[in-house]
Amino acid sequence: MSVILVPISLLLLFFSKRWLTGEISRLVRRFGGGHRAIIIIWSIIFLPGTIIHELSHFFLAIITGARTGKIEIIPEYLEDEWEDEGKGGSVALGYVQTQRLNPIQGFFVGTAPFVVGTILLVSLASLLSTGYDSGPTIYLFLQGYLFFTIANSLFPSWSDIRQTLPLVIIALVCLLIAWTLGLQLFTRPTAQILSLADTVSTVLLFSSGINLLLVCSLFLSNRLFFRHG
Repeated sequence: MSVILVPISLLLLFFSKRWLTGEISRLVRRFGGGHRAIIIIWSIIFLPGTIIHELSHFFLAIITGARTGKIEIIPEYLEDEWEDEGKGGSVALGYVQTQRLNPIQGFFVGTAPFVVGTILLVSLASLLSTGYDSGPTIYLFLQGYLFFTIANSLFPSWSDIRQTLPLVIIALVCLLIAWTLGLQLFTRPTAQILSLADTVSTVLLFSSGINLLLVCSLFLSNRLFFRHG
């Protein structure tokens, strides 16, 4: 059951992030801000997560032997990428320039933010749980904020997805051929895998819960305080 919860919690986190993006954009528009103001505010809120996201790409590119160029975390070029206000928005807050990647490099570089981010979330969750009763309030708040920004920076951009697709397609074709030949592909997950899946799904569901709480707060603010706007 824990293994099944991982993709479900990922979907919930993905959609809760989109809802949060939409409510933030509506609130900024209520105060007279445009696309640029929305992007600036979103960038400031999620700056730590963006830095971790892009550094993950950068270091995995180096590890896999790819040449890298400019690394950017300021979204000066993203104004045209906002979607319609009624549907919310999706913004890639930064980028890392790399040479043309082969399928293996593309897979590892493209998935690096998700892998690194998940590891950091699990570590932060452990710190938050052990320090909840004893840690200083400001320290716990900063940990929680970092947890929130990393969780919302896990997902790959379209360019990341394009990089990972070749190896994913190759793997799927190989699995299909093996299944057609009647080869035994899957075994029962071990206790370690089940434990890891349980931890990851719990962390992702907790992240989704934070997003949904903020979405509800912003939704009520947008509806109650700006009913006549």
